[in-house]
Amino acid sequence: MRFGVLGPLTVHDDDGSPVVVGAPKVRALLAVLLLEPNRPVSTDGVMTALWGERPPATATASLHNHLARLRKALGPHADRLRSRREGVELRVGAGELDLDDFDGLTRLARRATAEEDWEAVCREAGAALALWRGLPLADVPGTAGHPATARLLEQRLDLLDSRSEALLRLGRLDGLPAELRALVAEHPFRESFSRRLMLVLSRTGRQAEALAVFRSLRRTLVEELGVEPGPAVQDAHREVLRSAEGRRPGPPRPVRPGPPPEPPLAVAPLPPPVAQLPSAPAVFVGREAQTARVRTALGADRTQAALVVISGMAGVGKTGLALHLAASLREDFPDGQLYLNLHGGTPGVAPLQPAEAVAQLLLGLGTDARRIPEDPAAATALLRSRLAATRTLLVLDDAAGVSQVLPLLPAGAGCVVLLTSRTTLATLDAAVDVPLDPLSDADGALLLARASGRAWADSDGAAVARIVALCGRLPLALRVSAARLRSRRTLTVGNLAERLARPEERLDHLELEDLSVRRSLRAAHDGLRRPGDLPDEEAAAALALVGALDLPEYPAPLVAWTMDLPERNAERALERLAEVALLQETARGPYVPHDLVRAYARELADQPHRKARTADTVARALRWYVEGATLCSALLRPTFWPATGPAATRPPFTDAAAALAWADAESENLLFLASGGAERHGLDAATNLELVNGLFPYLQDRGRIHDLKRLTRHAVTVARASGDAAAEGRALFQLATAHYSGGHLRPGVDLFRQAVDLSLRLGDDTARMLHLGNLAVLLKILGRPDEARSTLSECLSLRPDDPSPNHEAILLGHQGHIAELADPREALGYHRRSAQVAHEAGIPVLRQMALCNLGHLHLRLGEPIEALDRFQDALEAMPAGSGHWNAEREVRLGRVKALLSLGLPEQAEQECAQLLEEITARGDTYARGLLAFERGHVRMALADEAGARTLWREALAALEGTDAEVLGELRTLVRGPADRPAAHRSAPRGR
Repeated sequence: MRFGVLGPLTVHDDDGSPVVVGAPKVRALLAVLLLEPNRPVSTDGVMTALWGERPPATATASLHNHLARLRKALGPHADRLRSRREGVELRVGAGELDLDDFDGLTRLARRATAEEDWEAVCREAGAALALWRGLPLADVPGTAGHPATARLLEQRLDLLDSRSEALLRLGRLDGLPAELRALVAEHPFRESFSRRLMLVLSRTGRQAEALAVFRSLRRTLVEELGVEPGPAVQDAHREVLRSAEGRRPGPPRPVRPGPPPEPPLAVAPLPPPVAQLPSAPAVFVGREAQTARVRTALGADRTQAALVVISGMAGVGKTGLALHLAASLREDFPDGQLYLNLHGGTPGVAPLQPAEAVAQLLLGLGTDARRIPEDPAAATALLRSRLAATRTLLVLDDAAGVSQVLPLLPAGAGCVVLLTSRTTLATLDAAVDVPLDPLSDADGALLLARASGRAWADSDGAAVARIVALCGRLPLALRVSAARLRSRRTLTVGNLAERLARPEERLDHLELEDLSVRRSLRAAHDGLRRPGDLPDEEAAAALALVGALDLPEYPAPLVAWTMDLPERNAERALERLAEVALLQETARGPYVPHDLVRAYARELADQPHRKARTADTVARALRWYVEGATLCSALLRPTFWPATGPAATRPPFTDAAAALAWADAESENLLFLASGGAERHGLDAATNLELVNGLFPYLQDRGRIHDLKRLTRHAVTVARASGDAAAEGRALFQLATAHYSGGHLRPGVDLFRQAVDLSLRLGDDTARMLHLGNLAVLLKILGRPDEARSTLSECLSLRPDDPSPNHEAILLGHQGHIAELADPREALGYHRRSAQVAHEAGIPVLRQMALCNLGHLHLRLGEPIEALDRFQDALEAMPAGSGHWNAEREVRLGRVKALLSLGLPEQAEQECAQLLEEITARGDTYARGLLAFERGHVRMALADEAGARTLWREALAALEGTDAEVLGELRTLVRGPADRPAAHRSAPRGR
């Protein structure tokens, strides 16, 4: 392989083909490892490089994910990446890293310099400098401050120093003045460059310019540092003076008398300072935090020009904020204010080339066009020289990228640059980043009111809020809407809101004269459609996919599948869309569009030549999600839902842990599709119900009770509408289970009764048996023992002679629950047999439930040690990170009770703290209430009565309205003194 860090990060395979490392964090990880190759980089060092001084709580897990993605990108070379005790190491061979080559050539150049072998210095230093393609890792944010990067920049300067000295010694002066001028402008305090420039100019007959270089250097050093130039520069100055003395003409000849000299011409007044700023927006609202941040940054002491980068999507108000700031700062810059539109996203206009931009700025400063150097480096040096000692404000609007901007940036500390761009320009060092989001609802309404000149009546409030929302709170869209209201006084806000509410017409109504949301978005999209640039072409196509698929978010695996791309290409396509602000990356990883970008993307997808492709995209995506959910359920509950159908079209995961990870990553889209989104894409009812069935085990295991209710309620509606009674029965069972999981047993009873009636009509005895068993358990918990016994009896009458292990384990569990009413010891036998059947059949989720039931029975029997053992067995029954949440929370709550019964409140408190984290992550209000109830007793055992009472009040608030068995005791505890000692509470409480 071949790695490059001396410029943008590059990776090439053995055959020279590029290896795409797409995700920004993965690129940053690779970069920090390449800066220290073949030695472990500490985990702390890697985290600091990726997330700064305050990594998020999820950083460790994220780092493991990024390492896995890097290994995937390295492909057959993944074994180069090694995790060691000291950190992470990347093995790089000789000749595979340009940094190693650069270091080797640098050592040779230094040795040659010490030996004054100037030919060798030119050769080795030239070869080392030729390896540079730009700033090290210029496209990887966060690496500019790395010590290795600073070392490389210093090495490069030393090489430039040595090479220019060698060229001077060898008399090879062609092109050297321009190079040295650029270096002097960029590094005004590095005396060696100025010394050498003086000597080169002097030896080419340009003594006056050489002396001017000395004066400029001396003035800079004295004014900025309070020191005189060093001995080497003083020696060079004397040499220039001697050279100038040698070239002076002889004594002047006598002058013959002539006419008296003409009076001197009047000196022309100095031109006024340049003032190119356009007018600031007449109506400007919001952005107080961003304005304050910029002012704070500009008020700080600095040794170089200040750079502010205002970034965001098209129409978000970047130029407006820049001009608003510039107008307020104008008086602080008496030497002038420059404005230049770089046309990075102007529809129909090519971005300004850097050389042309430099020339325009020089012309703005009054430079004669004939004196602007043709050499780009020399022109940049001249621009920096003109600005070096001034207080000048530059507004560089609509930058296309870093390479366009770098030559335009001044170095002098008196200058400030306000830069706008759709991209973040993250590789610009020391920039103050000001990313812009759409306005708040309140600021959006205020902008609409002020720009339209309308005063709203109270009755207009809802319509105004609707317009703001339909405009996506985007300033450009709001200004267009305001212009429509201002130009047509008969147009009401209600009428405009109705027009904007039609999705297919929205962008039409956000276009008026020179203001157009559609044109702004099209310019960003067109910038990606450059022939021959494959990543950009794929990004442009991906935006059409966003329009074809109405989804909450767009992850790379989905894009890869639907576009038939390698996943790393899909990832890069999404990143490019984010770079040009057509998508936004979420904290979880997938990408989301602004509402108006989505509207534009829909127009792309609906273009006639894309119709067939759009239909195919939708079909492939829906099939991918349905089959992925089906496979997920088959892996989580293999004995309940065995896998069927062609595996080739499914997402690539093969075990339960991977299935859970996939469903976690895709959950937003899966839930959206399963709760109605798929129907809007034309998915038939049967397939929609298949999707819900596939998600049911995942939502159970993750404890997403609210989502479980929402989805299964929708499934009941779909099944009834389609007349599918069998599907309705399954959906009723699922909805009843969701209610039970949330502590609402009475609705569960009604739903199970409906499911029993349906299965009776269908003649499905197996389904009726299962529904009756579940119904019996709920009736028992609700304190209706007679109904529970008769219902179980009816259930067992339907039991086949040779039930499946799955059904046998379930029925034994039901028998155990009902047996608890009369003889808990007998119930132990049922639950033990249930656990044994599940274990032998390889059904861990049923074994976990049976062991949980055993644990709670032992608690009722006053056997906390046995209970604790069974709870531990239950936790170990499921693989780490997976398992039925209902069972797990009951197990963990049981452990708290058992530990407290054993007189171990400190350990019980630790268990509570750990369980609370799990409950909070799932948003399970019912479990939070149960835990607060148990934890209150733990706090009492720890002599914290105030803490106990607070917890019991919290528990009551969470459990009111549920059918929790503990409610009666809880109300008593909240009302009266808790004077019952914890030691007397070994008898178990209800669950």
